Amino acid sequence: MATEGAPQGLARNSLGLGQVIFQSASNMAPGLSAVAGLTGVAAFAGGAMPLSLLIALVLAALLVVPVVQYARRLSSAGGYYTYVAQGAGPKAGLYTAWTYLLYEAASLAGTVLFFGYLLPGLLQIDFGLTVQPWMWWPAAMLSAAFIWFMSYRGIKISLGYAYVMGIIELVVFTIVGIVLWGKFGASGGTTLFTPRFALHGFSSVMMGVIFGFLSFTGFGAAVTLGEESQNPRRNITIAILASVIGIGLFYIFIGYASVVAWGPDKMASYAGSTIPFVTLTLKNMSRFWVWALTILTLNGSLACALAIHNAQVRMLYALGRDRVVMPKGFGVAHPTYKTPYRAITAQALITIGVVTLFGLLFGPLVGFFVLGTIATLGALLVHLGVNLSVGAFYRKLGAVQWPWHFGLPLLGAVFILFPLYFTLVPAPAYPVSLAPYIVGVWLVGGLFVLFRLTKRRASSVAQAGQIFESEERRSTGVAPR
Repeated sequence: MATEGAPQGLARNSLGLGQVIFQSASNMAPGLSAVAGLTGVAAFAGGAMPLSLLIALVLAALLVVPVVQYARRLSSAGGYYTYVAQGAGPKAGLYTAWTYLLYEAASLAGTVLFFGYLLPGLLQIDFGLTVQPWMWWPAAMLSAAFIWFMSYRGIKISLGYAYVMGIIELVVFTIVGIVLWGKFGASGGTTLFTPRFALHGFSSVMMGVIFGFLSFTGFGAAVTLGEESQNPRRNITIAILASVIGIGLFYIFIGYASVVAWGPDKMASYAGSTIPFVTLTLKNMSRFWVWALTILTLNGSLACALAIHNAQVRMLYALGRDRVVMPKGFGVAHPTYKTPYRAITAQALITIGVVTLFGLLFGPLVGFFVLGTIATLGALLVHLGVNLSVGAFYRKLGAVQWPWHFGLPLLGAVFILFPLYFTLVPAPAYPVSLAPYIVGVWLVGGLFVLFRLTKRRASSVAQAGQIFESEERRSTGVAPR
């Protein structure tokens, strides 16, 4: 029988709707994606980048359905871990948590690593700084220190910062996109939504979807705020829907403007440029807008990493609280700041280690691409578990609605298989080709860990993912059976 009612460790009811929205929106990093993530899409899709982004939006919309269905019923810092544990059982929940930890760790390290690449590059463009090969590391460490401090001091401070700066970021990038579209829009048309300008046919369009979906993967970050949000059933649902639809349309708009301004048949050189979207702005607008993009892109990178970090440490907090996998100290909140401070510090140290390793092995930009691919694959697998388990959860409640709990989630699960396939066929160039093998090793390791836990701590495993607050409890005081 489920043990309900989350401990009062975190700051209960401290976050409003706007802050919850920007937990997801900041994790999706719209400004950073315009500068960096879309560069990864262009590296494969070329002039078909808008098509890749449209497919990525459709995929993300399908994956939203089961997440929203869970969010309507359950609130927990465990997020997807708790969802799958309630739908498919504690073992499935733990395996989802294991996969989620890889996904968010890779996503966080990749974002911090890209900040290390981004800061010297922008200073070079704006101020003529001579960039030295080693500059990425201190820049990345500056980002890691900022993230640790803001997360440690409190979720309300973190999201208040993300909320204000995020709105400014969207407005400025939209203005730049409008100017570029206005100058070069005649060179576009509906052909950009076909594989005509793809670098290597439809397979490269689908590889573009992989990197395009990476820019969507943060939409579910709000679910880990279930214990800190006001009215979580309403606010988290709205946050997820608003993030996917609003930011998804923003991506397609910016992608289209970038292609028409650069030239659909010249996109092979787009990904090879240091920071192409900023380069386009420098050529077509005043330096004021370049400086504005510089500040907001750096800010967006920090806000994105902070949102990822906040989501990751709440998963660690939930696992520590359940005393199954992580040290139980991770499940303790700071007495003053109401943050999972031990998990915050541990995750910061892990991030520094991963950033340093991948940066030294591959360089900051290529390391970002490798980590981004790992994160995307991990995210797709996590969502696969969510999609396949939501029907079982609603069947337990006796409240099944077939289109929402089986039809659309199963369709989304099928769609997930396509980008997973195209990461392997044809194999991407080295070292991005390492990503599927890294994910594979992690998944096998998770099976081994789960097997050992089941043998040694069966009673603890059976209680995994059981701390939550349900809609039934809030409305009737009766736990679901």
